[in-house]
Amino acid sequence: MLEAVEFEVYSHAPSLDLYRRNWVPDEGVCLAGTWLGAVVSDSSGQNYWGLRGTDDFLVGMTHVVSPICGFRRLKPSMDAVPDHLYTEYASIDFYEPLQYAESSDRLDVTFGSGRISRDANGCHWSDAGGRWEMHAQTVSDVFVVHVPVQEKIDQPVYYRHEVMTAQGTIDGVEVSGFAHQDYAYGPPGKVYPELPIALKLQGMWVSWMHEYDDGEIGGGCFWQGRDGLPFGPGYQLKGGVTTVHNDIVATPTFNDGGKIAALDVSIAGDTYAFAFDTAGSPLHVFGTLSGSSSGEHVSRSWCWVEYTGGMMTPEILGLVMQPYRLARGL
Repeated sequence: MLEAVEFEVYSHAPSLDLYRRNWVPDEGVCLAGTWLGAVVSDSSGQNYWGLRGTDDFLVGMTHVVSPICGFRRLKPSMDAVPDHLYTEYASIDFYEPLQYAESSDRLDVTFGSGRISRDANGCHWSDAGGRWEMHAQTVSDVFVVHVPVQEKIDQPVYYRHEVMTAQGTIDGVEVSGFAHQDYAYGPPGKVYPELPIALKLQGMWVSWMHEYDDGEIGGGCFWQGRDGLPFGPGYQLKGGVTTVHNDIVATPTFNDGGKIAALDVSIAGDTYAFAFDTAGSPLHVFGTLSGSSSGEHVSRSWCWVEYTGGMMTPEILGLVMQPYRLARGL
């Protein structure tokens, strides 16, 4: 069991070059996974959740992250897993070869069931059948945490994250809310489930966005370590400024079913309280910002937590990756 880990945190101002597939945070590492996720609401307050991964199990392939992707219509319940809107995403994981094209002002990742693009107007995610179209604009800096090689950590890993506002349509219904895009980097040939954050470090991951009455956007993302490990890298967006931190502390409250029902968070001199009433999968819960030290009234908010408990051990992840060894040439 790890008792301590060295890491560094920093951020970049957003630019189109950061999203090119040849961009890496340092020499000697390669892309090991990227994910685009959204939690959005329609005019009635109905929430929807979608997530798409690429490269995270098979380099050069897009991955439908079962049992999550497509889009789900979330319902306030901590017990039931909400149904998929599109039944083909409700079965086992499947993979599609991705195609990548870039120019000076546009980047496109295309695959059989859709497209993810970047240009000066942000990030655009669409279904090939026209069932959804999501447009997102980055409002934070691009946060990076780097865990170098050290005792009991035998390979380096980088993780990056950004908060985006999102708007679009799902089944012709207008929606808006919160999106993020995150990336992982590691040694050549490695994919995310083989890297130290997943294998040894992660106890909890949190991503959120809130909107005040005057339209100001806040939010951020952070990790908490496994089994009491002091691992609290992350950032917050406040007053239009992104600040990075290495000592974020989050204290969860669990319900009788073992799901996180509330979360109290300390980031530098700021505190945030979150309340959760919706499960999206056995690992994910959703909620809202219920209070903060700023005292400002929040008009809308979305918080997404991944809490793995004992469901992401090296042994379990090793078994998960076994079926893909042949496709990876291992």
